[in-house]
Amino acid sequence: TLVHSGYSARENLRRTAQARDAGHTTKSFNSADWQQSETLNYLRENPTAGRIYSNKARLLWLVDSTAALGKYQSLSVKWTRWTEIEAGAHIVQFGRYNLDMDLRLLPGVETVAELADGTVFRRTATESFAADELIQRADERVVRAGWHVYRTGRTLTYRKQPCAPADVQAKFVLHVYPVDRADLPADRKQYYFENLDFSFVKLGEQVDDQCTVIVRVPAYAIDRIRIGQLAIENRTLWEAEFAPSR
Repeated sequence: TLVHSGYSARENLRRTAQARDAGHTTKSFNSADWQQSETLNYLRENPTAGRIYSNKARLLWLVDSTAALGKYQSLSVKWTRWTEIEAGAHIVQFGRYNLDMDLRLLPGVETVAELADGTVFRRTATESFAADELIQRADERVVRAGWHVYRTGRTLTYRKQPCAPADVQAKFVLHVYPVDRADLPADRKQYYFENLDFSFVKLGEQVDDQCTVIVRVPAYAIDRIRIGQLAIENRTLWEAEFAPSR
């Protein structure tokens, strides 16, 4: 018993010392990992005058305590309205999956820097979040199962009315096939398409009985786009494929 107690005490001391040195990146901000963060170093070397939205806004306040009041705003997929993020503002996403969504899909958002522990985006004024405006300027329209999908440049606008809860529960399929397979990320080349599937709860908006989703497709030349919805066990509810004008 004494030997076991002694070993346990020594092991606890070792782990405590290790934690003090390395820290727990998910629990505290005074760790070696955060001190060496590529994203934080990028922000230090490339200061911006505008507002910054982040899923770790408290961390940004800690490393920039002299910032003007309101500079750093908390970003949450559950309550943040993307239409309220002003043009010129930056979005700093720590971790690839912390927001459980791909911000690259949002119109009017450009990628500024992709770093080891995060990504910096910027809200532009070149693309609109206004669905009605995008629909009016649409280059083409696809209709399936009551969903109208409009393409306006790189932006796809999904709209359904009337729209019931059952209409938005299934995952949305968005597969983009490039003209040149070399444009795909390394892990997608073997599949010949980029998988940008999404859920309505992350990107969609429902007002009364009208449902709308706005997403953006990559900038490379596209051969065809496959859209649809998949229920549980990958059962296809509806699908369509179209070749956008190049």
